[in-house]
Amino acid sequence: MNLSNSLTPALAYLRRHISQEAVSNERLVLLSGGAVVLVALSLLFGFWSLTSRKGEELSKSRAAMTRLQAEVTGDQWPKRLETTQALKTQLSVRLWDAPTPGLAEAGFESWLRNRFTSYGGAPQQIQITRSPAVGRDGQTTSTLAGLQRMTAKVIAPFDQSVIMKVLGDVAEAEKLMVVDRFIVRAGANSRLEMDVSTFIRTNDANAGRAKP
Repeated sequence: MNLSNSLTPALAYLRRHISQEAVSNERLVLLSGGAVVLVALSLLFGFWSLTSRKGEELSKSRAAMTRLQAEVTGDQWPKRLETTQALKTQLSVRLWDAPTPGLAEAGFESWLRNRFTSYGGAPQQIQITRSPAVGRDGQTTSTLAGLQRMTAKVIAPFDQSVIMKVLGDVAEAEKLMVVDRFIVRAGANSRLEMDVSTFIRTNDANAGRAKP
């Protein structure tokens, strides 16, 4: 028995009667037409929105490219490079100079001790430590590679006039110096505890490790 031949009359009946019923039912026709129109409008609106958004992105990209080309082809980049190089030179000059880290420590300690003694003070202790320089995030970047922070922990009798003059020398020093900590211990024998840091650049293979 051929299945295709047996289904043909049934399919013809369904097409004939259902098609006539659908055509005669005006409400169904209107609903179907309305649904088609809504789908078409939704597709058109979605396509228009996508096209408009892509057009805005393209306009922004073109504007950004135009600004970038103007900056690259102008004289601003060479000027910025010159400014950066000049600033780098100024910062390099302000680093502590010494052939070796050991001599840098000795020179820094001597400088601080001389500041106190020249004003009549007598530091009891000056201890130098070194550590790799780090950025604000606590990490050593390629820019800071080879740069070390050298910190002097100073303990001295507290004498206001001496301390004010020493702090003035630190602030006006040719080399970059920072007062990290300043504590005055009150009492019968009041004393000062102060941490002063400066920076050195070295290519010593062992310099990158902090000195205890």
